[in-house]
Amino acid sequence: MTLTTVFRIVSAFVAFVLSALVFYIGEPSHLRWWIGGLPFALWVIAPAVAPCLIANHKSRRWFSITMFLYLAVSSIFSGLAYYDAFFRSKSSTAALTLVFIPLYQWLAIALLLLLCLGIRWGRRSV
Repeated sequence: MTLTTVFRIVSAFVAFVLSALVFYIGEPSHLRWWIGGLPFALWVIAPAVAPCLIANHKSRRWFSITMFLYLAVSSIFSGLAYYDAFFRSKSSTAALTLVFIPLYQWLAIALLLLLCLGIRWGRRSV
């Protein structure tokens, strides 16, 4: 099994778990929930799928490994945060984790891409 195949499987699994979490905390029996819930679900799921799409776009193996490691670390930390917010905490503001964790993940992806771009430019100048 190649790295790309494993990457796709892990990314799809994380996306499935996150969509199940969104359905778990939402009210999918109401029509108004679907109107606001689908864009919100895309916001939550996209940081799990974006590294796979970015890695598929680039052809270098080290870049794919970097994106895979990012997905693994990001999924572990966000999974712990979601678990703490929704299953251990009784706070009424736990749903805010669905807003801020994807935001932090997008910022981490941007930072990682800038870092990889800097490494790539640094290798060219040597």
